[in-house]
Amino acid sequence: MNDLAPLRTLIKERIGLHFDAASETTLREALARRIAHTASDGPAAYLARLRADEAELMALGSLLTINETYFYREAQHLELLTDHLIPTLRARDRGHPETPLRILSAGCSSGEEPYSIAIALEQRLGAEAAAAVRISAGDLDPEVLERARAGRYGAFTFRALDPALRARHFTALDNGQHQLAAAIRARVDFLALNLLARDYPPGLQGQDVIFYRNVSIYFDPPTRAQVLAQLARLLNPGGFLIVGVAETLANDIGLLRQHVHRGTFYFSNAPLAPPARTVDPPRPAPRTPPPLDPARRYAEALELARAERYTEALTRLATIPLERRSVAVLELRALLEFETGAIAAARASCEQALASDPWSLEALLVSARCARRQGRAQAASTQLARAIYVQPECWRAHYQLAELHRAEGAAAPAAREYRIARNLLAAEPPPPGAPRPLLPSALSRRDLRLICERHLARLAALGAD
Repeated sequence: MNDLAPLRTLIKERIGLHFDAASETTLREALARRIAHTASDGPAAYLARLRADEAELMALGSLLTINETYFYREAQHLELLTDHLIPTLRARDRGHPETPLRILSAGCSSGEEPYSIAIALEQRLGAEAAAAVRISAGDLDPEVLERARAGRYGAFTFRALDPALRARHFTALDNGQHQLAAAIRARVDFLALNLLARDYPPGLQGQDVIFYRNVSIYFDPPTRAQVLAQLARLLNPGGFLIVGVAETLANDIGLLRQHVHRGTFYFSNAPLAPPARTVDPPRPAPRTPPPLDPARRYAEALELARAERYTEALTRLATIPLERRSVAVLELRALLEFETGAIAAARASCEQALASDPWSLEALLVSARCARRQGRAQAASTQLARAIYVQPECWRAHYQLAELHRAEGAAAPAAREYRIARNLLAAEPPPPGAPRPLLPSALSRRDLRLICERHLARLAALGAD
């Protein structure tokens, strides 16, 4: 088949997968494999079969997606579920406390995700989990679903699973695979699910939590919006949706409300938050040239700040009229106000900066420091999560979050963030795109790395490695 356009169109219309010209090699390889597997008489005959054979279309779709999964992948989402979302849902007045909560794994592949959910819930709820939560899991390919139902896995899929959980829930087989316990398998109902179908299988309505992770990467923006809208309609009022770590921004399109808990993003179908407060629009420019150059005043203030002449730097920034203060000016002013102990003023400057640019890295970092100084730990955690979201290579955000977790006694999350900060600090030269702080640190990168290692050693001694 020289022209792949008909095949691309069919795949896009029927199962939503988007393949551009850059994906031609992948598409041709998958096509050749399925033609050979089905003994079809060439590409044209196979295309005709695809149009009539839904199962074969699903098999091709499964081949075109990575299906890369393993137990406890992106474990922070399981922690979010067991430590925050489930308690939140159970605390609500549901009217029917005997009704189990419902969780859907959309795009479950060979079952590692829904089974990880079942294991995590059993760790949290014990024997009560079986009756308290009902788990459904859907995927395109019937063959993949059969493997999921069988619950037999090779050793590589356990690379992120605690060995104690592996020993508890799996039995080694003679062929090198491991069989999942029947009690866990019984907690998951598998079903064929095409996310682009007009009608989803009956009975899926009324979900409390939907896991929709590492699936939307295969969809173009219009398809992503369509699928997200359909999944949103499956949720109960106040239900939650969890996407992959790398997919948050792509799915934050206004259909659902975004939240963050301890650095982990998720969505809900709660009413959307009101629009962010914005700063007053700039006043009309004067007819005569302004008596000063704001860019030059900012540069002068930054030079004074780097010489630790903070009060003079603030005075220089104050000469810039309110209507001409850029986000950069507000960021520097907030940092200087914090360094001089004016915490309330620093917080106000951060709010002004974030009103103009909600993803201002420096404003988020200073805002987090203000929140922690004022005893608002959750607010600090939220701002740091946003900072890491916008700039994952920022060691300062990871280090601040590690310090916050350690102060709260959350040893494991603290160790994770110290480890990330240490690795970023060890990179020489720093990673491309890594942001430079406005003001130089009193400690060298080596000293900061050693501090991280010392904290990690202490946390490891507490069993938090």
